[in-house]
Amino acid sequence: MIPRNLFFVVIIAVVAGGAFVLLPDGAEDPSLDLVVIFTSDLHGQAEPYQNETGSLVGGLSRIAATSAAIGATADGALLLSAGDDLTGPLYSRFGGEPELRAMTLAGYDAACPGNHEFDYGAATYWNATRHAGYPVVSANLVPAGAVQPSVVLDAAGVKVGVFGLMTPDLARLSRPGDGVAVDPDVTGVAARATAELREQGAEIVIALTHTGAELDREVARSVAGIDLIVGGHDHIYVNETVEGPGGWETVIVSGGTRGERLGVFRFTYAGGGIEDPSWEWVFLDNTTPADPAVDALLALYPLEQSAAGGTVGTLAASLDLRRSTVRCGEAAAGNLIADAWRAALPGAEIAFVNGGSIRGDTILPAGPLSGEDLETILPFGNQLVVVNLTGRQVQQALEVSAAALSEETSGVPSGGFLQVGGLACTIDAGATPYTVTYDGNGTPQVVHPGDRVKTVSITSGGTVAPLDENRTYRVVMSEFTAGGGDGYDVCKEGVVTALEVSDIDPVLEYLREASPVAPAVEGRITVVNAT
Repeated sequence: MIPRNLFFVVIIAVVAGGAFVLLPDGAEDPSLDLVVIFTSDLHGQAEPYQNETGSLVGGLSRIAATSAAIGATADGALLLSAGDDLTGPLYSRFGGEPELRAMTLAGYDAACPGNHEFDYGAATYWNATRHAGYPVVSANLVPAGAVQPSVVLDAAGVKVGVFGLMTPDLARLSRPGDGVAVDPDVTGVAARATAELREQGAEIVIALTHTGAELDREVARSVAGIDLIVGGHDHIYVNETVEGPGGWETVIVSGGTRGERLGVFRFTYAGGGIEDPSWEWVFLDNTTPADPAVDALLALYPLEQSAAGGTVGTLAASLDLRRSTVRCGEAAAGNLIADAWRAALPGAEIAFVNGGSIRGDTILPAGPLSGEDLETILPFGNQLVVVNLTGRQVQQALEVSAAALSEETSGVPSGGFLQVGGLACTIDAGATPYTVTYDGNGTPQVVHPGDRVKTVSITSGGTVAPLDENRTYRVVMSEFTAGGGDGYDVCKEGVVTALEVSDIDPVLEYLREASPVAPAVEGRITVVNAT
């Protein structure tokens, strides 16, 4: 391995073209204990929430108090976010102000944006960043708007360079609008950003990424000079070391989702990079202290003033909203939404509900359902459209959905898995999935059309008939799906009728009229050979 001290000198000399001086033997800097505290994918969860075990977890107030206490145990500390801080009811109602003001008060030092920051368009996000009292970084957003490529921070006198990376899939996962693009050459961007930060005197370089663990590993394998990657996007916990060019070692960490746990990465710095690293989760439950100043700030933005208003319905049975449920097979919550959409739109024969639009990631107990609950389940405010698709196109859309079960290899994100109404299908998860790649302009290249959807039948008025490939069907879906979001380019082929109806409105009406409701799994989607 190249000695890290010498590597810094070589990098600076090559990039800057200047001379360098080697410190004499024994002239090492004093050892410092540093800590990087981090979150990822908060998804607008500013307040504590009930997780699937029933514990009340997370919340920016607990993040503030806990990170301050942890930071006090080290010589220097940084609090960082790997993006997707904004989404859901708070963002749609208050434009990001409460979340970013609370994060500022909590002491965040830097953040990168994620795809969900752009759910309401780039202009909304650029405006939201006014409330961030810390730098927001992303080196591959084009144009960067209110975001800067990188920043040099100070941790106990150590210069720490931080740059950001956005997922190249931004346009397929969100709605940034025209004029906003992502440079897909993440390794090239990372290499340039690292060199620039070293030239600016950065002694430690951190990449804040919202690209997912696989791209994080690719960057670490390809770029020397990055000490730490703090990643987000795929909602997992990561702690690993990857060897890159010349034996350079980069540590990759990621902190899950919604602030249930706080990531803590400790290391020693003595002038030669990261030494003696350690990593842990800190569980944020009701035994965790809270910051009263953050609590007081968030109280200024009450979600109880829901546009849906008060109790909107009653659940006669619990409702499973977990990500692992709505993105991996038929879900009762998906059936509820699909049925409500079809009931509100006479003539709609089929409903497609992308699993990624169903949020909450918990199990709601039986009992009253509030407007706030409903806005948490469907937070994006997508408009509904009816798309005329042939049976062949319906079949192809279902192949895209089935490919979402293998997002690592298919190119279709897990959120693209469809909940359905008006049809039943059988998926063989062991068969070849629809597989797609994208060029630098985001143009899809279909590698394989897929062979997972084995049977499709249309159910209407108590009758069941096989899907007719030549017939045209009226399919209700969100404008996001109809616009090719999550890889549904096939839906862009159909004739679209705009409805001026939000995705939440038919569900609200359905609950008010039909409660108590007991959505159930009915055999609409059968998955065989699942792993």
